[in-house]
Amino acid sequence: GNGKVAGKLSGRIVDADMHDVARFLNRLLGLAPDIQNRLFDLFISILDVVLHNARREGQLDSGIVDIKGKNIELKEPPKTVHVDSLSGASTILFTFTIDRGVTWESAKAMLDGRENDGAGSSNDGFYESKREWMGRRHFTLALEGSTEGIYKIIRPAIGEALREMPLSELKGKYRKVSSIDKVSKGWQDEYDVSSKQCMHGSKCKVGSYCTVGRRLQEFNILGGLILPVWGTIEKALAKQVYQNHKRIRVVRLVTTNDNQRIVGLFIPNAAVESVLTGLQWVQDIND
Repeated sequence: GNGKVAGKLSGRIVDADMHDVARFLNRLLGLAPDIQNRLFDLFISILDVVLHNARREGQLDSGIVDIKGKNIELKEPPKTVHVDSLSGASTILFTFTIDRGVTWESAKAMLDGRENDGAGSSNDGFYESKREWMGRRHFTLALEGSTEGIYKIIRPAIGEALREMPLSELKGKYRKVSSIDKVSKGWQDEYDVSSKQCMHGSKCKVGSYCTVGRRLQEFNILGGLILPVWGTIEKALAKQVYQNHKRIRVVRLVTTNDNQRIVGLFIPNAAVESVLTGLQWVQDIND
């Protein structure tokens, strides 16, 4: 309930209710609609900041994460990296190559398909960023989703973005481009550059281990028997320099060439050697 001072309502939320989101949302229903909307917008903006900070610090737990890409294939045969002395079960390292990008031809076909079906909106189309990043402007394809005024964002390097974008944000950050020649060249350039380089450019502090905005990625999953060696993996990841390399994440993917389904622990490229060294040490102790 509301806090009271000398028997009078103070408007302050008592400590017991501070983390009760359901009660907070129910109380919003007792307010005028315009105030509800403003409070809810404030709530969502704060939540976005909290999630952004957690994601940046590697502390956001998203449960099982589905890894998606235009093309996902095993780079090499799986390697047995540990065998449990009691059960004989194996821990296996899978290394995949993932292409997340969308070619210019595919992007153009998406837009043409919408226009031919009459399903698109007048704001569907190709956009160019208003600001330069690392000396270049970036291109994107925006298509209105199932909610009016909310757009799916498709980029050359990473395909469809996880977060859809309101029209106001889209127009604030990008300008619509009508010149097909300009878009096709910009799209192709970004598609090509992102095959080997992250969005931070050649001087990125993380170097070749950075995957932000990189189209082609090498992706490692540790599968098979995991629980007996969980602590060893956790210790190896804890030694990593970068915060987002330290957290254990359970991931799932399906290969595009043979529909092989793999579930396991994501191991960053920078941590593979440390993890394998730890598993070998456990193997030597058990033997």
